[in-house]
Amino acid sequence: MRVKPLTSLIIEPTNTCNLRCTFCFVTEGMTRKEGFMDLDLFKKVIDDCPDLEHLCMHNWGEPLLHKEIFKMFDYAHAAGVKFIVMNTNGTLLTDKMIGRIVDSPLNIIRFSIDGSAETFKRIRGVELEKIEKNIIRLKNEKEKRRPELSMGAVFTVEEETQEDVDPFISHWESIMDHVRTQPKLVQSPREEPCPEPFGKDYGKLVVLWDGTVIPCCVDYNATLKLGSAVNDNVHDLWQGREIERLRAQHEKGEYPDVCINCNECKTSKTKKRFFFEEVHEAP
Repeated sequence: MRVKPLTSLIIEPTNTCNLRCTFCFVTEGMTRKEGFMDLDLFKKVIDDCPDLEHLCMHNWGEPLLHKEIFKMFDYAHAAGVKFIVMNTNGTLLTDKMIGRIVDSPLNIIRFSIDGSAETFKRIRGVELEKIEKNIIRLKNEKEKRRPELSMGAVFTVEEETQEDVDPFISHWESIMDHVRTQPKLVQSPREEPCPEPFGKDYGKLVVLWDGTVIPCCVDYNATLKLGSAVNDNVHDLWQGREIERLRAQHEKGEYPDVCINCNECKTSKTKKRFFFEEVHEAP
């Protein structure tokens, strides 16, 4: 399978979160130590990847809990990263935080919002009305000062919440610049290779808060360690021995433990992320 050039990173500022969402592995399942990425380590990761175009500043945890997150945005922007994206749960949007977001070089901010108000409360334990008010305040401020900042909503869809998708899209499209849906991760047998070790849209690696480099965000306990950004060059790990071995395993269908039961729930409302899309030839 063709391996695409490494042009994207997911960097985990922290795996600590202020919520305990029912479907999240931070709530149940994550056994690795919690912590916050050191700013100097972040700078090294960016410096290791001169061809970096796309940076996701979130993984497991709430990124706005990191006290130096805006210094990270500034450094990545100064290094020439074209697109800086962050997902947040939206609970920390004070007036001061909103101002810092608008003044930052962040290109896209997305909010994790799951279905109706009732579903949101059940899953995340907070009132959706409060989050929506925060989002509206940010929207009003960015429209006045930096309208090019793109705002979006992300809905993690479960089988029992897929009936919320259409009204969700209808409502949030009137507020946001874009709306996305994605299926919930589930444990069930994988029967085909995953695109993550090869690059689906582009080559991508995940750097956890302590510098551990892994091939996929689904590996929440970092069992597929490719190396460490503390000692290794991150860009070189994309062509390193460990990821080449992982690619060979996927091509043979001999998946490691963390991959063999990695799947996403089936719904009629959203496409799976961690599978190659079928290509249908024209008749």
